[in-house]
Amino acid sequence: MTTGYFDGSYTREILGLPPLVPDPHIDTLKPATGSAAAGPIAVQVDGSNFEAGSVVEVDQVAKATTFVSATRLTTSFDPAAAGTALFTVRNPNDEESNSVPFTVAALAADDVSAMTVAGAEQFVAEHPDLLAELYAFELAGKARATLLAWLKALLDEEAATP
Repeated sequence: MTTGYFDGSYTREILGLPPLVPDPHIDTLKPATGSAAAGPIAVQVDGSNFEAGSVVEVDQVAKATTFVSATRLTTSFDPAAAGTALFTVRNPNDEESNSVPFTVAALAADDVSAMTVAGAEQFVAEHPDLLAELYAFELAGKARATLLAWLKALLDEEAATP
């Protein structure tokens, strides 16, 4: 090995070092927001320096990931609670990208107050796990009571139908 002053003229190849691989970088998430009541959401992760074997992580938990190209990955995300989830990408060489926030909105009281019995029926049809997980939707006080009343009215209406 050559000794002496290192003036930058030696390349990584001459020194026998592996080439530098740029870290993955996330530019955007599509969509970047979702509802805690929405169920699984297909998320497109656009950026750069992705590799076959790159994995999307949500709050540091690896998700099943589809490699589309060096600039696009896709995954499914099922937001369980309102707040912010941080998306990152980890390449096979363990290099990690920047974190990009995904905003998870709770089912808001305004969503519930605008609901009719027919709307409640559609909501339950779209979210069949609602009855088992109603309290996980972070509805507060009157909104929860209102939705429960609509659900009861819906069930009463169905029971009365011959």
